Parts: sequence; structure tokens; C-alpha cells
Amino acid sequence: MIPARLRPRAPRNADFVSLLESFLIAAVTTVLVIRTQLWLTNYPQLGGGGLHIAHLLYGGLFMAVAIGVLLMYLGRGPRRPAALLGGIGFGFFIDELGKFVTEDNNYFFRPAAGVIYLVFIAIFLIIRSLARRGGLSDDERAANAIYLAIDAAHGRLHEHDRERAVELLRGADDAHPVLAAMRNLLIELDGLPSPPPRWYERWAARASELYVRATRWPGFGTLLTVVFGVYALVGFITVLTTMLAAGVALGGDRIGLVSGSDLSFLHVATSCCYAVSTAFIVIGFTRVRRDRLAAYHWFERALLVSVLLTRVFLFVESQFGAAAGAFLDIALLLAVRSMIHAEEGHPDEVAHLINRPGTHLVPATPGR
Repeated sequence: MIPARLRPRAPRNADFVSLLESFLIAAVTTVLVIRTQLWLTNYPQLGGGGLHIAHLLYGGLFMAVAIGVLLMYLGRGPRRPAALLGGIGFGFFIDELGKFVTEDNNYFFRPAAGVIYLVFIAIFLIIRSLARRGGLSDDERAANAIYLAIDAAHGRLHEHDRERAVELLRGADDAHPVLAAMRNLLIELDGLPSPPPRWYERWAARASELYVRATRWPGFGTLLTVVFGVYALVGFITVLTTMLAAGVALGGDRIGLVSGSDLSFLHVATSCCYAVSTAFIVIGFTRVRRDRLAAYHWFERALLVSVLLTRVFLFVESQFGAAAGAFLDIALLLAVRSMIHAEEGHPDEVAHLINRPGTHLVPATPGR
């Protein structure tokens, strides 16, 4: 029996980060669409006569179709549709979480929104962790190049895919039994002209271009500072309100501003998280004139506390009404990270904040 450490590991897909992100985006979008649609239509039920067709069943159907597509077809073409279908199915599934953690099958179980948010955050952190595990091995380069070459068997190998396959094999060990033959095959193949970008690809490229231009605007840093000033003010007010509520709870109703009944665990936990974020922002403000890069890093830490901790409690307390704030936090986090890249002298890497497919796994070109 071969020891586990000597068994060959299944090769990773060079696009696995992009595909997993597509899965996650489809799942998040599905949950938000379902909740919005149910709210607008006053929560209708499909069924009758004692029957209720839960949308969990649709989730299972979508995930089964995604698995079937991956099992039936070779090549890269089916992967993106399968990732999207799987994400939609997972969204249908996880949206019904409240029914399966309560004795009375309560779809409106208040903590469900927070748990769903935690699941999505956990998936995102797992994806980021996997993305940082180094580049592809020689075996993985060969496997991905073969997968790209599969498209040539049915006349769908475009020139940009052929070039990418050759790039995957560049710099690999020439003594590898497969790499040299694969490289020669791909160099000799004639790729089809690359098709024009699809409409959504053009929109995404345009949005990315506008975003990068905005981050290079001279007043962008000042605008960001004003935004974080407002953010810190909101956090300060929240903490102050909690302190007043604590005073009422401990000393009676002598203050008369806040009811002691408002002092719940969620309120206290949220206020503590706001206090940490506000402290980080204040530290950033004290350094913005001397060291803008350090200030932006403190702003980034404040947003990470908000995304990973504060929003969890807000989702439990406010249900899906906290989604708008979560999207704002993520948008600010992207903006701050773009400023960090610019301050570090890598303005050309700002576009990578959008996580272009597989860029961190493909070997860097010389001079980068």
C-alpha cells in the first residue's frame, strides 16, 4: 500500500479560484433574489392540500444538474456554467437553513441570516486561503495544458487559450515526460481567432477601468478620508448609545435617554466591534499625514473587523436588512486596497483587485 504522503495529489485547476468565486457570487445573489422576491410577493407558498414545495428542492435539482454537467462533458466550456448552476443550487439550499435548525421548521428564525452570512464568509476565507498556497506544480501545469488542448479536438481552441496553455508550460522542468511534448503540440496547433468579448465581459472591463481611474483621481484619498470620518462617527454614536444604555441598566432610569431594555447581547457585541473599528480608523487618521500607506492599512483593518464580525451580529439583529451595509463595507474595502496598491508603487496591479481568472496561478511574465 502506498503511503498517503507519496500518493499523487489530484491536479488543481488553474482557474479554480475564479470558478469558486463564481459559485459564491451565484449563491449570494440567489439568496438575496429569493428574499427580495418573497418580501415583494408577501411570502407565497407553492403547493396546497397539505403540501408545500420548498425551494430547497430546486436547490438540489440545480446542484444535481451541475454535477451531471461536470461528469458528462470534458474541456473547460462546462466548468463556468456548472459553477453558476451549483452556486444557484447552494443558494436555494442555504436560504432554508432556518427550517433545519429549529424544532418548528421556522424559516424566519432570526439568527438564520447571521449564520448564512457566516457560511458565505467562511467559504470566501477558504477560497482566499487556497489561493495563497503557491503556484502550480509541473504535473498541474501539464494537466491544465492538456485540458486547454481538449478544445482543439472539437475545433474550439482559440488563440488566447493556446497562448495561455503555452504560458502555463513556460519555465517548467524540460525533463518532465509530458511537458516537452505538450509544449511542442501547442506551439504547432493553429488557434482560432479569439472571439470578441461578450457583453457582460465588456461591461466588467469598463467598470474595472472606471474604478481604476477613480482611484487615481487626486481627490480620491480626501474623499476616502471623509467617508471614514463619517464611518467613525457612526461607530462612536453606537458605542456611546450602548454606554448610556449600560448606565441606565446599572443605575436605574435616572439618565432618561435610553431604555435599559435596549441593552441586549447583540447590541453590546455590535458596539464592541464598532469600538474596535472606530479605534483603528482614529489610529489611521493620526498617521495619514506622516505615512498614508500605514493609515490605509489601519482603515483596511477596521473594515475587516466590520465585514468579519460586526456584520454577523447585524445580520442576526436586522435580518437581511444588513445586506446593504455589508455591500458598502466590501466596496470600501476594495477602494482601500486599491489605494494600498497605488501607494506601494503598483498601480498596474489595481485591476487585480477584481480577481481576474487564475492570474495568481499563471506564471508571471518576465519583468513583472
